[in-house]
Amino acid sequence: MKNSFAAIGKNVVQTEIDALKKLKKSINKDFDKIVNVILKCKGKIVFSGVGKSGIVSKKISSTLASIGIPTFYVDAGSCSHGDLGMISSNDVIILISHSGESEELKNIIKYAKRNRNLTLIGITSKKNSLLYKSSELKFLLPTITEAGPGNYIPTSSTTLQMCLGDALALS
Repeated sequence: MKNSFAAIGKNVVQTEIDALKKLKKSINKDFDKIVNVILKCKGKIVFSGVGKSGIVSKKISSTLASIGIPTFYVDAGSCSHGDLGMISSNDVIILISHSGESEELKNIIKYAKRNRNLTLIGITSKKNSLLYKSSELKFLLPTITEAGPGNYIPTSSTTLQMCLGDALALS
């Protein structure tokens, strides 16, 4: 029996389309609040994440820079080794994490909570996560199925993160 790679590819695309439809329904007043905070920011928009979410964070930061918004990406792991100093008063920190529990994000979360002039925005899929509970503003990504066997390869979840970032930038 011969595998149809085209059929597998179409299934991946359909799974991600289904996830995007859920994201569309999730865009609400929390989205509006996040856009308003980005627009009113007197400092920089600082993005971070771990793994694939970190890569998506870097891309969203780059997109915002393309439209003239002062922003940068900081590696979450490096923040535990001095790079928190890159974040200054009046910045907005946007952390993206599928689980909201990534160990590397904990120092950034603590730093944001200690510095009252910083706003922490959490984008995650888990309402009971440390990131969600600790964030001043939050966006809960919908529960979705990852494309491919086993529901564990970051596919649909990163597609949602990327699309949400594009929606924020263009708003």
